[in-house]
Amino acid sequence: MMSNTLEGFDEAWTKSTPFIEKALKENGAEFTVEDVLREVQDEQAIFYPVTNGAAIFTVAQYPQRRLLRIWLYGGKTDTGRANLDVIMEAADYFAEKHECDGVELTGRKGWEKVLHPYGYKYKSVTLSKDLGEHGNG
Repeated sequence: MMSNTLEGFDEAWTKSTPFIEKALKENGAEFTVEDVLREVQDEQAIFYPVTNGAAIFTVAQYPQRRLLRIWLYGGKTDTGRANLDVIMEAADYFAEKHECDGVELTGRKGWEKVLHPYGYKYKSVTLSKDLGEHGNG
């Protein structure tokens, strides 16, 4: 975990910003990098930098379950598998640390195949529709 109070945070955040921006754009552009940074600073999100990439985790509290959510992940594709192994290990670690029942994520269809070897299974699909000038993101 990279708390914003730890030494080296600013440098790690700066290096990770392009990966976070790309993940945000692919995720629907509901948040800016500044919004994510604020979530990390307010300890509502966990920033986890890796070599040439970064992940952002949050905890989702449902009435019957508590899940660690892999909110964002972005990185260079040439280090993808190595980074992904580290991210999946980190997700399990933070899920246990935050007393979660499991891990969840919403992502593009391709993640289903990529994450299957880590024990992830298809559960649902998210659909969205942009409307008029407010939805041209």
